[in-house]
Amino acid sequence: MVILDLRPLPILEISMKVYSPVDLRQVGEVEETRPEDVEGIVQSCRDSQKVWVSIPNEQRAECLQRLTRQVAERSEEIAYTVHLETGKPRLEGLNTEVMASAASCQHAALWRKRFRDDRKVNQGRMGTMLRYLGRRSIVNYRPLGVIGVISPFNFPFSIPFTQTVTAVAAGNGVVLKPSSETPLTGMLISQLFQDAGFPEGLVSVVCGPGTGDALARSSVDKVVFTGSGEVGRKVMRSASDRLTPSIMELGGKDAMIVLRDADLDRASSAAAWGAFVNSGQVCVGIKRIYVQDDVMDAFLDMLVRKTKELKQGDGWQDADVSLGPMINEKAVKEMERQVHRALEQGGHILVGGSRNPDLPGHFFLPTIVTGLAQDADLIKEETFGPIVAILPFHDEEEALKLANDSPFALSGSIWTQDMREGRRLASLMRSGTVMVNNAIYTYGLPATPWGGRGESGFGRTHGEWGFLEMMDTHHIHLDAGKMPRDFWWFPYDEKKGRSQMFFMRLFFLKDRRGLFKGLMDMRSIMKRRS
Repeated sequence: MVILDLRPLPILEISMKVYSPVDLRQVGEVEETRPEDVEGIVQSCRDSQKVWVSIPNEQRAECLQRLTRQVAERSEEIAYTVHLETGKPRLEGLNTEVMASAASCQHAALWRKRFRDDRKVNQGRMGTMLRYLGRRSIVNYRPLGVIGVISPFNFPFSIPFTQTVTAVAAGNGVVLKPSSETPLTGMLISQLFQDAGFPEGLVSVVCGPGTGDALARSSVDKVVFTGSGEVGRKVMRSASDRLTPSIMELGGKDAMIVLRDADLDRASSAAAWGAFVNSGQVCVGIKRIYVQDDVMDAFLDMLVRKTKELKQGDGWQDADVSLGPMINEKAVKEMERQVHRALEQGGHILVGGSRNPDLPGHFFLPTIVTGLAQDADLIKEETFGPIVAILPFHDEEEALKLANDSPFALSGSIWTQDMREGRRLASLMRSGTVMVNNAIYTYGLPATPWGGRGESGFGRTHGEWGFLEMMDTHHIHLDAGKMPRDFWWFPYDEKKGRSQMFFMRLFFLKDRRGLFKGLMDMRSIMKRRS
């Protein structure tokens, strides 16, 4: 048994054991946080946040740069910790967990260094007059305070880390609630921040059942939740007691549209990876593939062959392993239920369809299903595992209709060699992100927005949009007092009415009629004294 030497939580009372889904052995142990102690941890984090926000901007950027180096230098430690808790293969851990996090941290450091906390507002055509009157507007961006991050098990490092580093770069503290399946990785995130020189307690961790609800009900200034729609709704209800705003990154049912002119070899390779990476436990994994009918057979032949070549097992001991296990027995049983239901509704299993009988852990075989109708459960419900359904379409209009026929709208992809057509079709898909000739990986592009709509949630967690989500937009209007009273103040009279119409024509209708008369009326109004 391997027990990592990670820093303890502030409250140490109840033991919480961690088991590997690869072989079911115990790999670690942490202490649970009592739900009633969460608010005290939030208040301690708030004290640390006040220290953090008082540090000069350049020094905060340097802290973020040191953190980037920490992530890169300790990449093996991070990937191994993730592997212990999730069974994720080593290469996959390095690619999807460490690389994405290092890129996000580097971007945050650069953003923090260049970001101005106040900006002048361009008032357009009215700006000339306002400047003449000695008036201007400034927008200040202030940190919210303490952000509660509630994270899932499927990317236990990269998801909470990228959200946390964005919040911290914006000047906030973070209280992180990792999945109960992956507490070791959550604690490692806090340790990395402390080792990089951030104020102690700025990134705190709470672990255990009930702490997510307690965190959402606490005095945090915003909640960032990633997980299922069912749990997301519960978190929102808990946060609503204090009117705490939230960002919700929920489920997905991503569609892949393969046109007849696509590079089928490349598209089928992408489909195998996009559908089965992380054993399909990916909110933006490819779950529905729509293939133009006249290339359907060729595409299926390629995908089936490539799927059969995938090796399952312990991806730390064996570099040739591509698929690790699912997170627990409950997840495997849910895949069994979905396959059984697909068969009841007329589906055909081309590959897989069951748990792997040759391995001791929570392994489910990569599965390809055809023959289903658009209204089948496997097409409509979220599938958080290695199952993909493939349906034909005749023309682009039908493909868009099928792809958009889902309550989920997180991501999707178009596959074609006609980039103009690909871009046109991408603009017509509902999803928050649509890729042309690629899939999934844009979560690792830190400058781009990330999030969905509908059942996939709301809010954005990447790029400038993600930083602004973590800040309070504060407007300050400055007036030098050159006018004794504004023309819209009391008392009303005929000249003020003419002046109002003058400005209406000038700014909105570009009508110069009555310009001289209007200026005279304004001059008369400005000369008045109270």
